[in-house]
Amino acid sequence: MLQVWIRVSLFLISWLSVIFLPNKKELFVRYLPVCLFSSLTVMCEIFYFTTHKLWTVKGGQKNQTHTAFLLLFGPYIVLTMWFFYLSKGKFLLYALINLVADIIYAFPIIALFKKLNVFQIKVKSIHFFLLIFADALLNFGFQKVIEKIYPKTNNYSNS
Repeated sequence: MLQVWIRVSLFLISWLSVIFLPNKKELFVRYLPVCLFSSLTVMCEIFYFTTHKLWTVKGGQKNQTHTAFLLLFGPYIVLTMWFFYLSKGKFLLYALINLVADIIYAFPIIALFKKLNVFQIKVKSIHFFLLIFADALLNFGFQKVIEKIYPKTNNYSNS
């Protein structure tokens, strides 16, 4: 029961944090493509991890699916939006924010999730960190491509 409470709380708290974002509608429009792209990327990684039994959730396939969707469409999408908003298009700032957040996630938070039986990842924390940091860099590149295709969405000065 604690695991369910943790998963649902992460989802709800992440979406409640959106109320602190200024210009929510503009930010959603600007960052929706990269949020969907990154979610698709992570969904493929979850599928790979699940297929190769590198990621397990207590309670079987049903709980694993619920956990994946709650994490993907909760904290993952919201944090992607926050990190792009906070970095204002500056690569070094974006990389630094992600570096710190990914270290915190890959090491103490994943260890805590394992201890609380929320889920188990059977890869070394350093490898998981490298994967999620590479995802962040890929997301930044994708966002830059989107901004070249749709230049009027590249208006960081109003954020």
